[in-house]
Amino acid sequence: MASETAWLSRFLHKGKRVERWSVLQIEVTSRCLLQCSFCPNKSLGKQWRYGDLPFVVYRDHIAPYLSRFDLAYLQGWGEPLLHPHLWEMVRLAKAERCRVGFTTCGGGLDDATCARLLDEGVNILSISFAGATRATHESLRIGSQFDALTANVARLAHLRAARKSVLRLELHFLMLRANIHELPAFVSLAKALGADEVVATNVAYTPTREIESSRVFAAVPDLQHQDWVAEAADQAKRARIKFNAYPLKLDAPVLECDAKPTETAFVNHRGEVAPCVYLGLPVRESAPRVFDGQDRAFAPVSFGNVRDGLVEVMLGRARNEFIEPL
Repeated sequence: MASETAWLSRFLHKGKRVERWSVLQIEVTSRCLLQCSFCPNKSLGKQWRYGDLPFVVYRDHIAPYLSRFDLAYLQGWGEPLLHPHLWEMVRLAKAERCRVGFTTCGGGLDDATCARLLDEGVNILSISFAGATRATHESLRIGSQFDALTANVARLAHLRAARKSVLRLELHFLMLRANIHELPAFVSLAKALGADEVVATNVAYTPTREIESSRVFAAVPDLQHQDWVAEAADQAKRARIKFNAYPLKLDAPVLECDAKPTETAFVNHRGEVAPCVYLGLPVRESAPRVFDGQDRAFAPVSFGNVRDGLVEVMLGRARNEFIEPL
């Protein structure tokens, strides 16, 4: 209902020029060192475009306009810490008084990187997990070392406390059939490691039947899955840690998804501006997708390229027609 009310408000104000937005998600790289079982940058093979956003493109065509956004989220389908100019990108965003965050697999959070995160004033860091135990996590996030990862999180949390930093530390848990039973224990782990919040997400893009069969959200969710999420929520309440779980039940069609593409945008590493990270997939052709056992391939959407002017694209006809098709 809230999203419908917001959409209706925008419809009633149709034609009013909006020149400030909440989030710009920027894919600084589509490269990653892990081989996660659920990730398209491995399952799509040669169709996937690997690459980094050129620093000069970020510097000249994105950073000067970040004052128009509340948050620059420097992550797409890859590992941001692999980009050789990540810290310069953070610094340029902060110079525009824009909050900065990104998601990481956490393997690169050594002493120097943790210190740099705090030195550069990163506002939000999300760290990805796929289990509360070594066996489960490492079977899904192939190449990630669970013990090293938890040690890295604890190190960062300790350093943050010592420096009294305002960095917000979130731990993200991708809910799958193979790991959802560990969600309650993961909440306890996150609290012990010093995190501020647990976010339990769904696998929203399913390019293969194998990945599609791993998802837990459905028109009629498994009652046991719902019980584990409820138990995790209770555990979070007792532990006094914020907990946000994506819904397991597919709702009726909604006017706008929780990515809020009417208020945000995604820039992939090629500079293409898209509604969200899913419609901006860095693929060579159409993006394969399987849902409810049916092939539902889709073509990526581009409103234009940042090289043609980020603000011009944000205010341009293609994006406006996507937002207000009526």
